Amino acid sequence: MKKVKAIVALAGALTCGEALADGNELLSECQYAIRYMDTDKMENPSAVGYCFGTVNGVISTMASMNKFLLPNERTCFPETIKNSQATRILVKYLENHPASLHRDGPFLAQAAFQNAYPCR
Repeated sequence: MKKVKAIVALAGALTCGEALADGNELLSECQYAIRYMDTDKMENPSAVGYCFGTVNGVISTMASMNKFLLPNERTCFPETIKNSQATRILVKYLENHPASLHRDGPFLAQAAFQNAYPCR
């Protein structure tokens, strides 16, 4: 039980400062992630981890919530989607929507994935 409490406390401490990252910050962090994927050079491990964590968390949440949404609100991800592919989708979306970068990063990630994978 102590181990579970320690993990929860650590997770909370690590995420509380980043919880309000906007689209500008997320774009910057995910650009580090793309450079890492393309060159295998880790310039900013914290940024890369935050980007991949956000991407993975948003996709996992969206996929698990699909069954509770109306059909026109669902996102139809491919059977397998890699963090690398999703990160590139997110960066392209953020670059193409600069007027929205003041909004919450995970909200924008959700919009990017809904735009990329609408259900037909």
